[in-house]
Amino acid sequence: MSLGHEPNQVDAPALHKLGGLFVVLLALILCAMYVLWRHVHADTLSMAPPAIPPSPRLQVAAPVDRAAQYRLQAQQRDTYGWTDPQHRTAHIPVARAMAMLAAESSPRHGGKTSP
Repeated sequence: MSLGHEPNQVDAPALHKLGGLFVVLLALILCAMYVLWRHVHADTLSMAPPAIPPSPRLQVAAPVDRAAQYRLQAQQRDTYGWTDPQHRTAHIPVARAMAMLAAESSPRHGGKTSP
């Protein structure tokens, strides 16, 4: 055989040994992973459950909370009331405020109209 070109045959016994080595290494790695997983898993099973975190916490019933928030907003939007504890600033219903603003700016009452 001439050494001026590549051989056309492969060394099958060497490839079989290399494949066997890979299989053995894979088996060893899987065994090590199993042993480590059991060790870590045993530690997690013996741990106490986590404590409830401090506020703010996630909502438990978002639709109920949203409905309560909408009711509060509707009450503030549709009623008269004080916005500060010293009773210096009040809020009025939105519809009433719009009517007052429209009456102030109407030409019949001498109000200014925007161009």
